[in-house]
Parts: sequence; C-alpha cells; structure tokens
Amino acid sequence: MSSFRTDFVTIIFRRVAGVRIIRRFRIVGTAFPCRRFLFIGGRVLNAERCLLANGFRIISSRRNTLVFARKIFL
Repeated sequence: MSSFRTDFVTIIFRRVAGVRIIRRFRIVGTAFPCRRFLFIGGRVLNAERCLLANGFRIISSRRNTLVFARKIFL
C-alpha cells in the first residue's frame, strides 16, 4: 500500500507597477527547496518558478491569490 503527503503553498500578493509582490504566504507541509523565495516583499515570479520546477501545480488562481499543491509519495 502506498502512502503520500500533500504540501500546499498559498501566496497572497499585490501588484506594484505591474510586478506581483508577496503580501502574505502560508505553507502547509514543506516548500523545500523554494522556501528562500517565500518572504514578504519578494517577487511572486521567483517563488512561482521555483515551486513549479519542483513538482508543485497551481490548483487555484484568483485575483490576488495563488494556491500550489504537490503530492509526495512516501
């Protein structure tokens, strides 16, 4: 029987001169190795690229919120 865990990252951002800037974020599980890109005032683009390159998928995208999820099989 295989088991897995799911990691979630939620990013709430604002736009400043067309650039998406992180206002708040929440990690459930782990965001490794992308934690260094997740900080208040950081660029969403950097965090988004890292998360997508490391197995996360965007599961929700609304006006100023992105939600990412990744399943890890143990």
